[in-house]
Amino acid sequence: RSMSSEAGPDAGEEQKAVVMSKRLPKDFVENTLMPHLESQLLDSIHVYTPAELAQIARTYSRQDVRQRVLCQKLSDTVKYRLPAFEAVDIVDILGPMWIMLPDDDELYDVLEDKIIEKLDDFTALNFMGIIRVFNKRASKHHKLLEKVLPRLRDLLSKYEGVELSEMLMSIAQASEAAADMDILMTLVPEIESRYSEVSLVHSVNNVWALTQLRMRHPRLLQRVADDLRHPTKAKDLTPGYMARIAWVYRRCDAWDMVSETMLPLIRSSAAEFRCGDFARLAQVLPQEQTLLRQIADLLHITLDEMGRKDFLLFFLGCVHGELLEPVASDQDGRGPLTEACLNYAREEQDNFKRDEVQKIIYMLHHSPKYKGLVGALPASWSATKEETLDFIQAKG
Repeated sequence: RSMSSEAGPDAGEEQKAVVMSKRLPKDFVENTLMPHLESQLLDSIHVYTPAELAQIARTYSRQDVRQRVLCQKLSDTVKYRLPAFEAVDIVDILGPMWIMLPDDDELYDVLEDKIIEKLDDFTALNFMGIIRVFNKRASKHHKLLEKVLPRLRDLLSKYEGVELSEMLMSIAQASEAAADMDILMTLVPEIESRYSEVSLVHSVNNVWALTQLRMRHPRLLQRVADDLRHPTKAKDLTPGYMARIAWVYRRCDAWDMVSETMLPLIRSSAAEFRCGDFARLAQVLPQEQTLLRQIADLLHITLDEMGRKDFLLFFLGCVHGELLEPVASDQDGRGPLTEACLNYAREEQDNFKRDEVQKIIYMLHHSPKYKGLVGALPASWSATKEETLDFIQAKG
């Protein structure tokens, strides 16, 4: 106690001092991380556990520059140590090895045998990841799929309907969804059989995800349309979901199924639509000019408060819905909505990113009615405008 009292207030200040971590130098990866990784692959790889092999494979696969000989040495080590691998180790290392050595047929053959051996140890999500990797290969692994798909079907039957819906939504957002067809052929029937277990919102998400995957499911579309006619189920739909439903059924050429139900709901909620919802409606319901103009007029009031993202969506809706007034060559001949959008672009011109400027130019250039507005864009965008128009012309 006496020692503490003698230490005085400085000791407490030292204990409370914030320790600032040093930033990694710019050359950390090149001069520190890569030499360390390559040294481990050369000298110490033989003592690694399967989990450590998966970890170093994951790290090395993320590097822009890799030595082929080291990747091959890692592959040979994995083959030799494969009897010690558990299911989780296989899942962890499969993706990184595909990135580094997609042409190592021997590696994937032994991994396939190991997966079949450990079949009961994998989860449904594990199987989805495995199928995704093997479907990228040129040769179809029929033996593996014959074992994995029935097991995947059994595991999916134990999930709740909401969880299955979330899986489908995740697949729809993936950039390589075309390789997921085997998974979808197993997942979608299970989702359909659980239709009564989920809410209308989840059912809408299901048909929306399938539409994003360019799949038209007539039975699910009909069941959702039937539920939308139910006044109790449809009364709490938000404007965002109304716009999503309109997009789905127009893309599936099934708008007649829901138009009588949805149009009154959309019209009654016109004041609640945000810029993103408005843009989606303008793309799929351009013929509903009165409705779109009503929403645009309400959003126009808040134009000065919009961020760039909201402005881009608002402008997209105005262009697709053809709501901008006739374009004139001079400022006096333009309508208030057109001039307000151009004024926003001028005032915020220095804050727009290059890709955002390109989106505006693309959109106007491909709009027969508003192509002339390209010349009215801010002068500081001239270089980007010329490059974009040259690219469009070269692309044909």
